[in-house]
Amino acid sequence: MDLPVTVGVDGSEAGLAAADWAAREALLRDRPLRVLHALPLMPHLLPAGTGAARPGGDLLHEVEHVLAMRHPGLRMRTEQAHDTAAPALLAAGEDADLLVLGARGSGGFPDLRVGSTALQLVTRTGCPTVVLPVEAPGAHPREFVAVGVDARRPAEAALGFAFAAAHRYGLPLRAVHAGAARPVGPGGEAGLLAAALEPWKAARPEVEVLEDVERGGPAGVLVDVSAKARLLVLGRRPVGAAVPLGPVVHAVLHHAACPVAVVPGP
Repeated sequence: MDLPVTVGVDGSEAGLAAADWAAREALLRDRPLRVLHALPLMPHLLPAGTGAARPGGDLLHEVEHVLAMRHPGLRMRTEQAHDTAAPALLAAGEDADLLVLGARGSGGFPDLRVGSTALQLVTRTGCPTVVLPVEAPGAHPREFVAVGVDARRPAEAALGFAFAAAHRYGLPLRAVHAGAARPVGPGGEAGLLAAALEPWKAARPEVEVLEDVERGGPAGVLVDVSAKARLLVLGRRPVGAAVPLGPVVHAVLHHAACPVAVVPGP
């Protein structure tokens, strides 16, 4: 089944940036792009400043025109859902290869870095979800794909996603483990990381892997790594877990300087 890359738009600049990123990803994956705008049946009941004043059909037509101009050959369809954003996108994620959205839309508090919709989706979706940061990526070169690895409990779904992304982008994969200051297990934490990566390196020999063991808190280390990453991949507990989104993922989403892919476990 040719599952689409699905992106949510709401009329904000962040939404358009997410749509543009998703279009490029759809082309790389040879997937169709599904552009979704959620608009309740009674949008006048929504709080002011949510972007709902713009007619959904007009917005989708504009986004479709912009993406068609920027990305020739893109297979695309647009859709308006009569619902609020989180449940509409959550439902769309049930048959998506990938879900993409901006960290926050046009509503909410101006200083908020990650909105409630983005947090709900990365916590509850069953498919990988990419969240784009509020600020556009800076001038730093995007040198690699990065993946956060707990070498003692590696998230296999996240590793698979990261290796595939590095292959598509033609970039090295930087596998980052951050932890305690003392060695753990045979060969220390570097040995544990090497063991966790070995099956994936054997399966994807074309991907250059940079094994990186850092001392310090995982969230801070990964935020620093994001400054030069094209994409940062993190694992998440499966849907139905008592606490599916841990504090590291939560902190990285709020401070990362590159798009962050959150991949649920099986």
